[in-house]
Amino acid sequence: MTITYTFQEVKIKGVKKWKGEDGKRHTTTRTFSQTINPFNKNKEGKIKSRDEIMTEITAERDAWIKEVSPK
Repeated sequence: MTITYTFQEVKIKGVKKWKGEDGKRHTTTRTFSQTINPFNKNKEGKIKSRDEIMTEITAERDAWIKEVSPK
């Protein structure tokens, strides 16, 4: 007998657009996600809420967008 658990995924998409040295437009898309599960805990040892996860992945996405785009 196998038991399968499905955890709710919280995700957002980040898109980078830039014009390369060759004059062409480039786009890169990346998805940032975490799940709400008993193993995903905050510093206090409690399960992260949806708002805490959104704050974290939004900050991660914003940092990724600010990185220098490949040329």
